[in-house]
Amino acid sequence: MQPEIWIGTIEVYFANPETPSVWEPAFTTVMTWACNSEEFSQKCTRMLESYGWKLLGVDRANPVSDEDEFSEETEDMLERTKSNPNAIIYGTFHTYPKM
Repeated sequence: MQPEIWIGTIEVYFANPETPSVWEPAFTTVMTWACNSEEFSQKCTRMLESYGWKLLGVDRANPVSDEDEFSEETEDMLERTKSNPNAIIYGTFHTYPKM
């Protein structure tokens, strides 16, 4: 099976740069080349671990389709991924409101 560009939403656990001892959950979009959802997840884990972060879960990971429409940020991620077969590109981190 040939690798293709996959997109997914992942939930992560990361240390807040302003308060490094406080870990927070967040979610972000990731694009990378993969052959299946397992490889997509493995690449996300490897990328996050390189920053000292943790993968909490993968949601909606699928190959990118020609019919998909994306925001400007995600289109930029797609263009950067297309030009780099080793790319693991993540978007803006969205944190959850504190209660």
